[in-house]
Amino acid sequence: MHVIKNSLQISVSTISQKFCKKESFNLCVRPGIADHLSYEELKEIYDKLTLEDKHVVETIYWELMKKEDSRIDGWEYGKINFFNNLRITARSLHRGGFIELEDKDSLIKIDYTTKLCRTNNSSKTQYFSLGEKYGNNLSIGYCGYVNGMGNTIGWAGRDASIISDTVLDGIDLHCVYLPSYQHSPDGFSPSNDFIGFSMDVARHLSINGGDYSKTACLIAQQWIDYLTDNPDKYFLTIAASDGGTFTCAAVKLMCQYCPHLLSRVSIILLAPGCFLFPNEYIKYDQVMNFVKLEDNLITRLATGSQFIGKHQNIIIVPHNSTSDHPHNFLSYDFAQIVKPYVEQFKKTGKLINDNNNL
Repeated sequence: MHVIKNSLQISVSTISQKFCKKESFNLCVRPGIADHLSYEELKEIYDKLTLEDKHVVETIYWELMKKEDSRIDGWEYGKINFFNNLRITARSLHRGGFIELEDKDSLIKIDYTTKLCRTNNSSKTQYFSLGEKYGNNLSIGYCGYVNGMGNTIGWAGRDASIISDTVLDGIDLHCVYLPSYQHSPDGFSPSNDFIGFSMDVARHLSINGGDYSKTACLIAQQWIDYLTDNPDKYFLTIAASDGGTFTCAAVKLMCQYCPHLLSRVSIILLAPGCFLFPNEYIKYDQVMNFVKLEDNLITRLATGSQFIGKHQNIIIVPHNSTSDHPHNFLSYDFAQIVKPYVEQFKKTGKLINDNNNL
């Protein structure tokens, strides 16, 4: 089965890279390189841009501001407030490719397949946080969340809030929204949209086959920005279901372009579509995968599932809540197993202590 899926992933990824429309994301590996520029210098650069280019940098400004505070909303926010935070202004212009610097390696162009359009499809990939928990962060660093397949942004926020309350004592989560091709019947709850589900599955295969997406780029950029700006802090990302696939893709980007920061990243994957294992840059105490044996979709089809029961970084969660579907990563079964690892992160920035115990 895994050999067949491997071949299918490579085929779908190859087709995607050859025939689907591409866009690019400027991954900034030196976030503060343009922070020194004055208002006058930034205004001069901005005023020379075309309307289209201004829209590009205004959108980046909105993305970067929303990364910190999800109460910021509206596509016009960047246009209206572009010079209210000069540090973000400088970073927006730089990441748009409009600031000439001697250091030509501070931006890495990542090509990715664009999201195909469907009528009434959900929001685009973006940062968000839990507005009702704004400012409530761990002293050791940030915690983030990446949702799974088939979610509206509202539903992803609901799940993030539940995870925050059940395993993180109600702190804010700095999230990256993974959009879906599936149509929600009410604009909020998941659906049984077969066409959209099939498109989500094709995207999953493409990413596992080596393609990139803007979601993976946003996850990697989130780590780079926070850990560079806060050299004594750590970042814990919790990803659910197919969110694990895109988190794994973000790790690949980091391994290639910013490996020195990965020592301060920890990752918890819940019922993941793609399992993540320690590598040259991520040690055994920084990544844990959690899965139920009864979750047949994951145990049979997830990338890396052949290592369930054979690898120390895969934790089997007992299926005690039999009234729940085994893929329900919000269940008490998952919460009670995951929480001790989160508690360890709060203390040390790692999921496991040096003695290989919680």
